[in-house]
Amino acid sequence: MKRMFEPVVFGSTKLFWDYRLHNTSHYKGYQHWHQCCEILYVHEGTGHVVIGGKTFPLRQGMLFFFQPYQLHHVYANVSTEQPYVRTIIHFDPQHIEALLRPFPKRLRLFTALRHGQHHIQAFDLSSAEAAVECIYEDYHVKRQEGKGEDTEEIAMMVLCLLNTIVQSFPSKTAFPFDAVERNSTNYVQEAMQWIDMHYHEAFRLDDLAEALHLSKFYLSKLFHEETGSTLKGYVIAKRIRQACRLLETTAKSVEWIGAEVGIPNSSYFVQLFKQEVGTTPLKYRTRFHQTVYYKEEAE
Repeated sequence: MKRMFEPVVFGSTKLFWDYRLHNTSHYKGYQHWHQCCEILYVHEGTGHVVIGGKTFPLRQGMLFFFQPYQLHHVYANVSTEQPYVRTIIHFDPQHIEALLRPFPKRLRLFTALRHGQHHIQAFDLSSAEAAVECIYEDYHVKRQEGKGEDTEEIAMMVLCLLNTIVQSFPSKTAFPFDAVERNSTNYVQEAMQWIDMHYHEAFRLDDLAEALHLSKFYLSKLFHEETGSTLKGYVIAKRIRQACRLLETTAKSVEWIGAEVGIPNSSYFVQLFKQEVGTTPLKYRTRFHQTVYYKEEAE
């Protein structure tokens, strides 16, 4: 079963490298997050990516940066004639920050991306596609040669990607993503923003449709077409993610947290949490604090 929280266990590995993953069958994705950073680069494909309540087009040459514990959802339109090809990198941000310390400008950009201080997380690198392909191919060759865990090779690859991102901005103006956003995308983003504000309340589709002045049937269809997810699924994802934050940062009871995120039935909250995260709320809290403790001890 696909679960919202997908922990990435590094062990002695510095980063996980999935080069040119290839899909020719249906790929709808799902709302999920990791405890680490993720960079997604699209070699081929079309679709949508949902990050932080915003929908971005998925297309060739796009690079997406997902922050630790950030909900994201990739929805690709896939067929034999139109495959979805991407490279995914998972890494511990603290390790990358340590490698970037000799490069303060690139370090500032990476830190801003990691902590959400940079308002853009989707980058159109299609104008530098050949350069990006070379960056990925060169590092992949290093991994094949057994040099992929070498800190200098990792640093070079990350620096080159960050440099390409910087060069994609011809000025300090806002990122010129698309000249005109489609109305349907605007409606979907407004729906996600409304849910972000009201997820802790009893969710009624009628209320959301009324707020957006749309038919609830049209809104449901539109949301699914644009994101690959249902409105109910997005509400659940927001509630469970917020529950995780409260379990990590407070000592409040499971019952209190469930009610706080809009699920006042504590037994149903525990059942849903286990279904989506893979463990109970109390075990999640214990595991989180143990991980923090051992990480601090190691440092």
